[in-house]
Amino acid sequence: MTMCRIFHALAPVRDSEDQLRRHILWLLLIRVILFTLLIGITALLQARGLSVILPPPAIILALLSVIYISSIGSAALLQRSSGHLRRFGLMQLLSDTLFTALLVYGTGCSQSIFTPVFIFPIVAGGLILYRMGGLIPAAAATILYGLVLAAEYFHFLPPYYGHTAYTAMHNSLRTTNLFAVYGLTFFVIALISGMLAQRLRTTEEALQRTALEFDRLSLLYKQIFDDITTGIITIDDRDRITSFNHAAARITGYSADEILGRQLGACFPGILLEGKQHRQVIDLEKKDGRMIRVGYSFSRLNMPAEDPEAGEACSDCKVITLQDISKIEKMEQQLREREKMAAIGELSASIAHDFRNPLAAISGSAQVLALETKSGSEEAPQTLRTLTEIILRESDRMAKIINNFLQFARPAPVQNEWFNLRRLVLESVDSLRQGEQRACTIEVEISETMDCWGDRQQVQTVVMHLLANSCQAAAEVGGDVTVRGTEDQWQGRNVSRIDVVDQGPGLEPEVRQRMFEPFFTTRESGTGLGLAIVRQIVEHHGGTIRVESEPGQGCAITILLPLPLPEE
Repeated sequence: MTMCRIFHALAPVRDSEDQLRRHILWLLLIRVILFTLLIGITALLQARGLSVILPPPAIILALLSVIYISSIGSAALLQRSSGHLRRFGLMQLLSDTLFTALLVYGTGCSQSIFTPVFIFPIVAGGLILYRMGGLIPAAAATILYGLVLAAEYFHFLPPYYGHTAYTAMHNSLRTTNLFAVYGLTFFVIALISGMLAQRLRTTEEALQRTALEFDRLSLLYKQIFDDITTGIITIDDRDRITSFNHAAARITGYSADEILGRQLGACFPGILLEGKQHRQVIDLEKKDGRMIRVGYSFSRLNMPAEDPEAGEACSDCKVITLQDISKIEKMEQQLREREKMAAIGELSASIAHDFRNPLAAISGSAQVLALETKSGSEEAPQTLRTLTEIILRESDRMAKIINNFLQFARPAPVQNEWFNLRRLVLESVDSLRQGEQRACTIEVEISETMDCWGDRQQVQTVVMHLLANSCQAAAEVGGDVTVRGTEDQWQGRNVSRIDVVDQGPGLEPEVRQRMFEPFFTTRESGTGLGLAIVRQIVEHHGGTIRVESEPGQGCAITILLPLPLPEE
């Protein structure tokens, strides 16, 4: 921060020094051009018969040589020197004043046509060095011009004056009058040039501040426009897109080059800019064809007319803001589902608690009745035996349902441990085959050395539910079920991956979307809690579930369970 402040503080100083150096260089160039043109044009006119006072050619060449050498040397010195630029510039102005005085002295003194050249260093001093820069050359010009007039008055004149149109002057009042008029003129010009230069400097500083503030505002606007997470689109009065920020490109999938200049309706037909200017929600098709939920709003934007001569500004321009609300709606849906599941859980717990005791009494009585029918004579009615078996079978099924209710309503805490995944899956397959015969083949493709991290009992529950559903689906078309186990990466972590793949009829999109909802089932004998419990257990383990299925192409369910970090 300190270095930045020093940089910003020194920047105007460096800019001022560079500007002053450029002004001095221009002063040296103008000096060379001015004296060359003045003397050259006068000599040419004299050759054509104009009666003017000029020194001999040798003296003229000597004066021009001194001016050239002085200017070139000063320019070279200026490029090497980095300090005291104002003092250096003042010395150049005094040199110009001296060169002008020599020119006036050599071309007729009070009768010289070059006396107004004294104004050049005075004006240049006021513009370059401001007020004091003009007064010092004015004082020097007044003094030097006074010395030239004094030399003329006391007849200290060059010898070649006798061969020119020079007329000797002996009137002291005329000399005094010339000195007063030119001296006063020099100082007035210095004051005026200094005032104008000061006003110009003030205007330049104000303009620089305004330009700097404008640049800062432009940069700030550009940064906000490009970095804001809300998509911004502006259109003109003919509905042509005039600006398109990075967030809008990220949301829609289109780049600004593909959109700018096109009609809004042609690019995004779902965005309607009619009616009230409140927030609306639409399904927007991205460039890749995917549909996303987008919230947008618009407002009118007064923009200046593209053609200043056209007159009024564009009053029908609009600015549109876009936001991808797919994740927000998904989070809201998840929150609603969790609230619903919490309410269902409480209801399930109370129902299961109320049903469990009566069901236990019914099941116990049925078992006693079954024992009596078996131990009694063969005269026991066959109908009674059949009914007793039905009561026992349905009581067991209701007991499982109630256990699922309680497991879903009051999930047990996760107690992580290492266990062999292949052994767990094989135990689940054996348990499934002993409980009910399934008309499908289950293949297990898991390494014997693969270990998994999690609650063994809960993971076995997950595998049991998935195998039961897959076997039921595969049995409908005579397909098989395959269970695979591998290690994978997910969100930067190592995970255990369990794939349960069946060759069943597959799932419809609406079924796939709701299959993990509590009490949602497509089977008459199902309760809709198996897959809900699966998702609940996997989420409590910090994992996730993926489903890939198309109608007629089977179903693949993937479970990802994170492995412990090294510090765990």
